[in-house]
Amino acid sequence: MHNSEYSKSTHNKSGLKFYLLQLIAVLLLAGYQLGWGQWQIETNILSLLPTDNQALSSPIAASQKHDINQAKSALFQQANQRVFVAISGGQAMPAYQQLAKTISTFDGIENEAMTVPDIKDIVAFYQPYRDSVMTDNYQALLAAPQTTLTTAQDQANLTTANAINNFVLGKLTQVSDPFVSGSLAIAPRLNLADFLATGLAQLQAFETEQGIIVVNKDGLKHYIMPIKVAVDGFSIKQTQAFSQQLQAEFQLLATQFDVDVLYSGVLFHTAESSQQAEFEMSTFGVISLLAVLLMILAVFRSAKPVNLALIVLAISVVYGLTAVVTLFNQLHLLTLVFAVTLIGIVIDYCFHAFVSFSVISTSKSQGGIKSIRTALCLGFITTALGYAALIMSPLSLLSQVAVFMIFGLLGALLTVLLLLPYFNLTGKISVTPSVWTLTDKLNVWLTKLHQQRRLIFVVLSLGLVSAIVIDDINFNDDIRLLNSSPAFLIENEIKMAKLMGYQHSQRIVITADDSETLLQRQETLLAQLVTQPDLTVKSMASLLPSVAKQQANNVLLKSAEQQQVFELGLATLGLADTVDKFKPLTLDAFNAGPLQALSAVYIYQYQMRDDNEKYALWVETAGVALNDALQQWIGAQADMSIDNKPAEVTAALSHYRQALLLLFAGAIVVVTIVLCLRFGLGQGLLGLLSIVVSAGGALLLTQLSLGHLNIFNLLAVLLILALAIDYVIFYQEHGLQANTVLAITLSAISSALVFGVLALSVTPAVESFGLTVMFGILLVFVLAPLSAKKIAPLSAAKGEVEK
Repeated sequence: MHNSEYSKSTHNKSGLKFYLLQLIAVLLLAGYQLGWGQWQIETNILSLLPTDNQALSSPIAASQKHDINQAKSALFQQANQRVFVAISGGQAMPAYQQLAKTISTFDGIENEAMTVPDIKDIVAFYQPYRDSVMTDNYQALLAAPQTTLTTAQDQANLTTANAINNFVLGKLTQVSDPFVSGSLAIAPRLNLADFLATGLAQLQAFETEQGIIVVNKDGLKHYIMPIKVAVDGFSIKQTQAFSQQLQAEFQLLATQFDVDVLYSGVLFHTAESSQQAEFEMSTFGVISLLAVLLMILAVFRSAKPVNLALIVLAISVVYGLTAVVTLFNQLHLLTLVFAVTLIGIVIDYCFHAFVSFSVISTSKSQGGIKSIRTALCLGFITTALGYAALIMSPLSLLSQVAVFMIFGLLGALLTVLLLLPYFNLTGKISVTPSVWTLTDKLNVWLTKLHQQRRLIFVVLSLGLVSAIVIDDINFNDDIRLLNSSPAFLIENEIKMAKLMGYQHSQRIVITADDSETLLQRQETLLAQLVTQPDLTVKSMASLLPSVAKQQANNVLLKSAEQQQVFELGLATLGLADTVDKFKPLTLDAFNAGPLQALSAVYIYQYQMRDDNEKYALWVETAGVALNDALQQWIGAQADMSIDNKPAEVTAALSHYRQALLLLFAGAIVVVTIVLCLRFGLGQGLLGLLSIVVSAGGALLLTQLSLGHLNIFNLLAVLLILALAIDYVIFYQEHGLQANTVLAITLSAISSALVFGVLALSVTPAVESFGLTVMFGILLVFVLAPLSAKKIAPLSAAKGEVEK
């Protein structure tokens, strides 16, 4: 006996040493990562978009689109830092000037209103390239048939000359066109004047007043100020500070000058979403934790289990958080909102340990843990396997939640099995007698249900199948389910889109290894876009054609000169001029000129993961949506893509939801094998039936409540499966013993407190998640006992305590 106790003590000390060593290692890693790690908290909802289009394309197409996705991310990062402000009213101009003055004093915020360069400077810049640029219309005037010199050829040349002469005369009559007067002396063919006037008018569709963009809408002038905010990686505090600073200034302007200030930008949505997530995370976490701790105190009438539960929770959170910040560079704030659910399962482990301590003497406390060790380990393994299916998800939120839960639960399991028994050596945890009385009454009810379990399972299964057949399952994968932005911000975005005329706009992104290829591919795209007549197009091609096109223009001008096409027009002007030798206008040369600000908006140079430099640009279309033929053509181009992140996220959610259903099927197979191997075929299938009916019933009740389901309801099912498996395993292991019923009842109540609070979230995804888990817990609590293989004496645990 003595040797047995000595061996047991030695084994326990070895387990404690192992636990303390790994705990120290985790704490050191946590300290390093939290203090010096390169991770950051992400709050932008659209950052949840998968890093590649595996969800949207075939494997080959997905690999081809890898570069374009990085380009879109780079361009989108620029857009994230832009804010638009529109000021209208009687004192709009003074208010605008006051805002510009104030912003100049803000660190990290600058007025991006582009000062329109002097026309003389623009013309002077283009002078070396005057005979290499022309519009498509001008090019069409020169497109004479190229045949041998015949009478017909001479007639064609004459026709072209007349067309050019008429064009020149027409331009000369436009006395208000500053590009004609400014470029006539250096480019008398007026191809340069036509090119500049057309190009700038296409890109700058708004009027200007004193260098300020002005939009006239319904007889009211709106002064537009684009603002750039230097937010590094969307730091939460930095984003919130900039948002509050700008909104305070906007409110002050509105009051001081009696003007309307309209503003929009990702910055404000990010700040509001992060504040809401922080509020929910702290509020839900505190409410859930306090409710659970109060319940522990009421059941055990001692502060000791409360303190032990806090220790287990703290350690599990450290494990989960350390794993996430180690494996991910960016931790999404929504991950932490969902991670509040860790409390519900960790407390389950604590309750089983506390109840096991309460039904034995202090000298047998290790035996108490031993009695639940197998069930706890089985429960953890099955839960971890379920979450492991999400780790490879293309949606970063799901991967982060999975990692947080698995490692958090691992920390809780090790703490409960290896550390808690040593805290119990100095005293005994006991359950309040009145709680045992209530447990006995509950056990009587569960026993009656157990006796009718065949009828209950048949009725519920038939009802579930019938409901699914009658009422089609309706899934809604809209990205707006992730959006918790307040209504006024969404309304602001709609108003600003209408004001700026981009409510129906689409951007097409092109990427290439060098700038010349980029510009040539842009021209290929533009040639396709002209097939849709009502489409309005904006692109840098209107001011910066490719070198290949410039050379073709120069050749065309020289050919026309040789055929004396310009003689008539030059004679009318009383000028003589020869076509210059070709000199290309490159992107680098353009960026050194007065219109560089336009290039910075449309073209972006970015770095690949392999450190190679690439180029990207976007072409904007508006007026009408792209027709199916154009969408199909763009989709077939490996270096082009329509930039529509919300639609891409929605499509990715839909795709992953379908994949998640397959993962669930695999998880059910694994759970079936585990249950059948451990408890036999009959009991295993009974346990599986209670799990499946609980999960299906939770989804059905959610659809009846909300009218639709989404991927987050399926995530809730994953948690329901985790809880259900734990409950089933304990009932299969111990039957309807009072201590098992008590521990599971406490677990169910605590889970309901934790997840029920999530149903109050203003974020639809979090709300629907919490609602589904609530329904699932109710069903699991009722159905899991029906799978118990035997019925224990009702007061077995209580009697043991009273001895």
